[in-house]
Amino acid sequence: MKFSLTLALPDKPGQLLRALEPIAKNGGNIISIIHERDKPIEGYVPVSLVVDFLSHQSFRKTIEDLMNLGITIMKSEEVIERLRLTLILVGNMDPRRVIESGIEEMHVINIEMTRSILGEVSARLEIEVPVDSVEKVIHELKRVVVEQGAMLIPPIGI
Repeated sequence: MKFSLTLALPDKPGQLLRALEPIAKNGGNIISIIHERDKPIEGYVPVSLVVDFLSHQSFRKTIEDLMNLGITIMKSEEVIERLRLTLILVGNMDPRRVIESGIEEMHVINIEMTRSILGEVSARLEIEVPVDSVEKVIHELKRVVVEQGAMLIPPIGI
């Protein structure tokens, strides 16, 4: 699980190393670090990190350890990786019902539609979903489309 942290470290030698020790102790693997020494704010330097932890528990323990060291945490949040997917919908359906279906974690980016003389719709639907929820969202989307008597063509490999 990836987490983003922004720390305010005193602008003194050794402070970055001091802040990294609890991360390492709790199994954190640093993916990126930006140490903005050229932007001190009242004697503190913002340091932004993206860290991979094995669990929420190890992340919470790291936060606790950092606070016990007196390190100011300006921001901490989980980084949710998102995937953009393009799907094709074909059949006699109401695209608004698909868009407004309320499928959790699905964000519609774009939809392009054409309607035949017979009333059948072909739609190119572009959505964004968390990587961990792709299968669940596709399954729910298929259910909504099939209920209307239409067909969903998912991206290859999903």
